[in-house]
Amino acid sequence: MRWLLIGLGVLLVIQFLPKLFGSNSSELQPLRSEGTVMPSTRRPERNCEIWTPSFHATLSSRGASLKHFYLLQAKYRHAGKPIDLSTTPDVEMRRQLRVSLRNEAVAGPKDPSWQIDFDEFDWNIEKSDSKTCVFSYRDKKVALRKTISTTARPYELSVTTEITNLDKVERRHALVVDTAAWRSQAEVHGKMFRVSPFLTHVECVGLDGKAKRLQQSDFKADEFKGPNFAAGGLNPGDWFQASGGVAVAAVSNAYFTDALVPQSAPDHLSPVCQLQVEDRWDPSHYKKLDEDPKGGSMYRARLAYPAMELAPDQSASYTFLSFVGPKERKVLAEAGGGATRLSDLIDLGFFSAIAKILVGFLLTVHQVIPNWGLAIIILTLTARLLLFPLAIPSIKNMVKMRELKPEIDALNARFKDDAQAKGLAQMELWRKHKVNPLKGCLPQLASMPVWFALYTTLQTAVELYNIPFLWFPDLSLPDPYFVLPFVIGGTSFLQQKMMPMQGDAAQQKMMLYLMPGMFTVFMLFLPSGLGVYMFTNGVLGILQQQVVERHARRTLTVNPPSTHKDVNATESRSSGKIQKRRTPSAKGKA
Repeated sequence: MRWLLIGLGVLLVIQFLPKLFGSNSSELQPLRSEGTVMPSTRRPERNCEIWTPSFHATLSSRGASLKHFYLLQAKYRHAGKPIDLSTTPDVEMRRQLRVSLRNEAVAGPKDPSWQIDFDEFDWNIEKSDSKTCVFSYRDKKVALRKTISTTARPYELSVTTEITNLDKVERRHALVVDTAAWRSQAEVHGKMFRVSPFLTHVECVGLDGKAKRLQQSDFKADEFKGPNFAAGGLNPGDWFQASGGVAVAAVSNAYFTDALVPQSAPDHLSPVCQLQVEDRWDPSHYKKLDEDPKGGSMYRARLAYPAMELAPDQSASYTFLSFVGPKERKVLAEAGGGATRLSDLIDLGFFSAIAKILVGFLLTVHQVIPNWGLAIIILTLTARLLLFPLAIPSIKNMVKMRELKPEIDALNARFKDDAQAKGLAQMELWRKHKVNPLKGCLPQLASMPVWFALYTTLQTAVELYNIPFLWFPDLSLPDPYFVLPFVIGGTSFLQQKMMPMQGDAAQQKMMLYLMPGMFTVFMLFLPSGLGVYMFTNGVLGILQQQVVERHARRTLTVNPPSTHKDVNATESRSSGKIQKRRTPSAKGKA
């Protein structure tokens, strides 16, 4: 209990102390201004539509970028309307799949060697047949062609950008393709003990499969002084640049991702992965981002290619894969023909090795029994059975302690005013009857990684997204009627009631009500799919304890309760003195 209170105190200090005393760091990020040079006159915007069974994409002639990306499957509809994974349709310079040919880390916007004079311009739509959009642009110095087409797999778009130098002298370009997502502060803030499903992060996955994930807090003003933000090469100085080769650059949340996968480039040029979270709020009226009701952040990830010079009439072509959709494990594994590392976008936490096994088993069960709620129950039952041998010592230990309860009560009454003597007497009693409270706890610790991995698995499983079960409309959302949290609290109370009482009576009573109350509050806002696991696990724990107790009562031999002589001996040892019983022949001697 002490450690529980100490841990809670440390957590509160970490969370609230900086807010109480304020911070010396600046809230304003040292972001550099980006090029926004456009033609003096703009043509009316036109759209090109792409349709597949899994999505409907709308691409704009302004930037040849993604304006809307609707998921068409029934699973990803809310109130009958498809989900739109494009969150920046009205911010032209932050749309997905936008390509820039002028990286300002290479040269300034007025550098005369640039292949093109603009950062944003209008494209012509050459082809639009619901499967392919072909955009083109041409002036005296350059001819551009951008082809965006579907693949045979869901949520994918293949994007190719071709550049031809029409000038009579060499011209330079430095291609950058980026994606972005806008999230307000209200969207990313979770409820009690529940991480918001819209909590977004940016990430780079290296060629070795290792992912570098950054949150909004990693882009506070002071963080830009780090070595990964250093200006030079392809970094203007306000982007986090991951080291090593890049396999994927993405903006993701718990269930969905928007990823870019480099595929080919001229002269085998290799891009770098750069990440940025751009806070947007009104500093003239508010001191902090959280104070602005309209405040939020632009989460950005991009592939930046080295600069390349083209001779007259020379061309260069860049191809990359865009994946915008749910993080379904099977779909990610097959993306790009199975040649990508998109599966590494799923963050299974510290115990990912165990979580991958649990996920594989859950998917296998669902193939046999196509009901995610039942699949969770079977997964929980299987995990409980496999970990059953680790629970036996703990339950046997509890049975022994229950049989010693009369003697413990006697010690509590005898030493009610001497806590130290009572503790020593209890230790002596446990030693005599070979009872070790830690013996039952230590094996249980070995099972904790499995439960943590299972928790992470169910917390991030998009397979449960918008899936009904029993009275739950969505296994990825909390129980709308708050029935399950109180049922889980009831099972937790029953488990506490079944445990043998030991130690201080006031502490026992507090724990009897504290633990079930904590479980109830925790589950109020956690996904109901996780609640199904918690309830099943609690019921199985009760049944398992009953079975082992009945078996243990028949097989365990516990010494009978101590006699008055035993208690006197224990009391003498606990007082730290060695005494001999007086006899008539030794009267007056000690």
